Amino acid sequence: MTPENLNEEHELKRAVRRAYDVPMPAKAQVKLEEAYASLRSVPQERAETAVPGPASTGDRSGAASTAERSSAGREPVRPTVRRRPTRAAQGEAAQVGKRVVKRSAVVAIAAALVVLLGGTAFAASSLLQMKAGDVPFFQSGSNLPIYNSLQAGVASLNTEVGQSAVVDDMTVTLDTVSTDRNIINLFFTIEKEGGFDLAAESIYEGSNENEWTRLQQIMPLFSQAQITSAGELLCKSDVNKLDAYREGDKVKCLMRIVPGVVLPDEVGVLLTDMVKPQVEGGELTERTLFEVGLDLSTVAQPDELGAQDIVFQTSEGEKTLGIKRFTRSELGTVFIVRNDEVETIEEGGRPVYHPSDTSMLPQLLKMTDDQGSALNFVNAGDGMGYSPAADYVMELSGMSKDAQSVTFTPMALTQSAREAGEPDAIDKRKALNEANPAQEVDVSQIGAQLPTTEYGGYEITSWKVSDNTVSIGLKPYGWAPEAFRSAFELHSVDTPTALKDEYTDPETGETYGGYHTAVQYHKYDYLTGEQIQMTSYYAAGDNELQNLHLYSYRTSFGHYLEESAAAQTLPFVART
Repeated sequence: MTPENLNEEHELKRAVRRAYDVPMPAKAQVKLEEAYASLRSVPQERAETAVPGPASTGDRSGAASTAERSSAGREPVRPTVRRRPTRAAQGEAAQVGKRVVKRSAVVAIAAALVVLLGGTAFAASSLLQMKAGDVPFFQSGSNLPIYNSLQAGVASLNTEVGQSAVVDDMTVTLDTVSTDRNIINLFFTIEKEGGFDLAAESIYEGSNENEWTRLQQIMPLFSQAQITSAGELLCKSDVNKLDAYREGDKVKCLMRIVPGVVLPDEVGVLLTDMVKPQVEGGELTERTLFEVGLDLSTVAQPDELGAQDIVFQTSEGEKTLGIKRFTRSELGTVFIVRNDEVETIEEGGRPVYHPSDTSMLPQLLKMTDDQGSALNFVNAGDGMGYSPAADYVMELSGMSKDAQSVTFTPMALTQSAREAGEPDAIDKRKALNEANPAQEVDVSQIGAQLPTTEYGGYEITSWKVSDNTVSIGLKPYGWAPEAFRSAFELHSVDTPTALKDEYTDPETGETYGGYHTAVQYHKYDYLTGEQIQMTSYYAAGDNELQNLHLYSYRTSFGHYLEESAAAQTLPFVART
């Protein structure tokens, strides 16, 4: 898929999710599926030169996607349509609505809040400090194992909060915040009078996806986090969903924020959601659900490379990378790059973004530290999309604790890949694709390597079938950039049993339908970069799935050329 079509899909996802906070009508669902399929099946589209080939399965931030089949044949994967409005695009203006926050006696700090310059300033006595201590979320062992590596960092930096808010018919309690100056982790408990009916949270009527998938529908959908200090807004950041599990009648969940700035000594975190208008034709309004003031004066500053422009002398000419932030801390490594994509306006007034000829795209960089570790992208894998006009906000895995510098090496497109990218180069695109036929692997063979380019790939670390779900562990090696706003994907060669879904229009009598196979999520270990691909099937059961060992994947050999002579090394410096 080209960057242009990726932008179309993300705009469509955001628009649909903002418009619906109830189950989507089946007819609309079918039409949406057709729209997604058309976005990914435009004939003779440009070769995917901006995003490395293995990521070309679609840009969903490693996202939840639904593997589908229709009466016309097999459709590509597409994102699951949520039942509540999604976050607004980063930086999008919204009106602030009425608060519905309930505060417990544990944190009766609301009385100390004052409004200043349109933001929130917290009295010094009300600020919460980070301290060491176990976080209950990890104590039961019910969380996804891929997130166990977060436990040590979280245990050294956290604070109890205890604020509660009513969201729809649920009570959501922010139990704990764990943050350094680089990353914010949020831990919630969700309760509902009478408990949760998980059968009602199925993606399709009669579908049998696993419990973890259904809990994703229950997790609150924050529009954004507002990061403030001294009453001034510092940035607005996405609130990403990571994990959820049931504990009795309650649901425990974990979310993560990558702030757009390094956090100062005193900081406020405001979590908001979007409220549908009370009258037809009205606008969505934004309301504040949680407000937390934090004192980070005792938290160490992150190491950083420093904000700067790096100019690479590549075979395609000078390419500039605008680093706005590269910071390493106990809770993660953050890489923020200025977005230099060029905006053009189509006839209908819709903006479209194209990579600039002189900009260095972050997904076309091989990054290594001075200890020899490869740095690879990781993401939340929650399918929320991104704003194509915003800065590139990324997290990296693999950073050595003792690393003193990072080397950036451009990965140029080969001449064949550049030629195949021309609009009318149909034969050259076909030849490049034929040189990369679908590869197959037996996923039960733990340790098998799956090279995706001449410079890296993945190793299978685990394979498990349980609760109608296939989980495959994948460890990156070398240059493996697929997690940049996407994911490396494996697909079963054999087609499992699909769920048939039909809808009859009561006015016209027309019947619409399709076959739905599975919903797929990709989650990452933020320290090692290891990935777990979870594919939960709507109709296929464990006995059937146990016998499906053969999976296919795509490669991009002949697409890229490492330009070592153009590499540049930047040292870490202590932030003051």
